Amino acid sequence: MDSEPPISPFRARYLRLRRGFSYVQRNPQLGLAAGLFLGGLLALATHIAALAGALFGAGATLLGAWITDFNNRRAATEERSRRRSEARLYLAPELLRAIVRVLHIHDRAIANFISASAEHEIKPNDIKQDFIPSWPVLYPNAPQIHELSGDEAVALITFYDSLHALSEFVNGWWEREGQLPVNIFNTILHSAAESLNLALVCVGKFGLEQLYPPRNEALGTISSRIEKSLSFAAKAREQHILRFEAKAANMASQTPRRPGQA
Repeated sequence: MDSEPPISPFRARYLRLRRGFSYVQRNPQLGLAAGLFLGGLLALATHIAALAGALFGAGATLLGAWITDFNNRRAATEERSRRRSEARLYLAPELLRAIVRVLHIHDRAIANFISASAEHEIKPNDIKQDFIPSWPVLYPNAPQIHELSGDEAVALITFYDSLHALSEFVNGWWEREGQLPVNIFNTILHSAAESLNLALVCVGKFGLEQLYPPRNEALGTISSRIEKSLSFAAKAREQHILRFEAKAANMASQTPRRPGQA
């Protein structure tokens, strides 16, 4: 692969000047202080001591004001970062609980989907309540939510909103008359999978794997468990399609042909 051409000395100086000018624009007090110091040096060189002293004094005042403002901004940034970190820690336990619950729902939906697809005589003994998500207690009223960054808040809101969609389907379609169980559990699988994909975003945003490492390495991290469950669900759907196609082909082969049909 061709390497990028080296930056010319002129362009390098231009970029440094541009960065410097941009920094001065963001810090006007520093720019004014530098201008006053430069004016003081010129006045000193022309033997105007009184003017030089006044310019140096004004420059020192502006420089002191800039240092104070810089320290205040840095302290405010550190304070926001601290509150944001504490907010993540505060909201993490119930977020993890909700994610683990959806993972359990997804796993049980896989088992019921496979059983219905393969028409097993022995059915899983799951009940409707086993497919209802775990609801948060702190969200959405805890004030710590307002300390989150925009991306973190969006990830949290989107994940919890997906739980309502899952719950509404389970409450509305569980054992509904005229609906095949395989179709119901397939839809639960899709809904739970959507929540799990959103949960993966939350795991990264809230650092859940660092806060809650697996107690047993063989169990795997929460992300690896989610990805493994999603992969298993995809394979279960593939097997369902194969069984459906094989069943359709078998029924077609057993259908008597009319006279004259090829």
